[in-house]
Amino acid sequence: MSSPSPPPHEGAGAKRPRPEVKVSVIDHTYRDFSRTSIEDLRVPENRTVPGAGGPRVNAELFPAKLHQILSNPEYYKIVRWKPHGRAWSVENRELLERVVIPKHFSMRDVKSFYRSVNGWGFKRLYSAGPDQNAYYHELFLRGKIELTMAMSRPVNPGRRLPKSRTGLRRSNSD
Repeated sequence: MSSPSPPPHEGAGAKRPRPEVKVSVIDHTYRDFSRTSIEDLRVPENRTVPGAGGPRVNAELFPAKLHQILSNPEYYKIVRWKPHGRAWSVENRELLERVVIPKHFSMRDVKSFYRSVNGWGFKRLYSAGPDQNAYYHELFLRGKIELTMAMSRPVNPGRRLPKSRTGLRRSNSD
C-alpha cells in the first residue's frame, strides 16, 4: 500500500501559499489652512505660553520644535521643507540621528523620532513623484508656526482603558 501524498504546500518544488497581505488605507483628505489665522482655530490651553498676552507658540512641543528645525538653514542637508512648504522630508537619516535628535529632543534614536512624527498625526506620501516619502500635516506649513498650536496627538482611548473580566471596557461607574 502506498503512503498518502503530502499536501501541495509541502515537499520539494511545491509553491508555498502566499501570506495574506493587509491593505491599509490612509485618508489623505487635505484642508487648506494656509490662509487661516490662529484666532480662527480652537487651540487647547496647554498649547500656548501662559501670560504671553495672547496666543504664543509653546516651543517645547514636538511640532513647534520640528518647525523651527526645518526653518533653520543649518539643517537643510538633513531635513528640509519641500519647495511648496506643505510637506517636509528627511534627507539624511544618519545625520538626523547623530546631530539633530540629540541636540533638540529628549529621545535617543530615530525610531522614537518617527514614532513622534506619527503620533502627532503626520502622514507620509508613498506614491511616486516629487513628494515621495515626504511627511505632511494640514496644520504644519512653512512660515506658519502658529498653526502648530492647534495640532494635537490623536489618542485611541480604547487601547488605554483596562478591560473588565467580561472583555468589555469599564465605564466611569466601575
